[in-house]
Amino acid sequence: MDELISQIVEKTGVTAQQARDGVNMAIDWVKDKLPSDMVDQIGGILDGAGDMAAGAVDKAKGAAGSATDAAGSAAGSATDAAGSIWDKAKDLLPGGE
Repeated sequence: MDELISQIVEKTGVTAQQARDGVNMAIDWVKDKLPSDMVDQIGGILDGAGDMAAGAVDKAKGAAGSATDAAGSAAGSATDAAGSIWDKAKDLLPGGE
């Protein structure tokens, strides 16, 4: 729901509290129009959506950090390997240069 609030704030210029109030008003209006069993299902979806989105963002950030670390490590290993190959090649040249 925080993402929706952010989008409303960005697109309309209202405050975050005004956007939150508007979203809650709309949700309450929809709940009043639906049968009670559907309201419970929708309420569960809306309540869990924010937690799920936050968890997904955290996991994505962690994966991106791991990928960055792995790429940096691979680049360092490749550089070390290239230097080692160069050193061995120099040893094979006449005069060791």
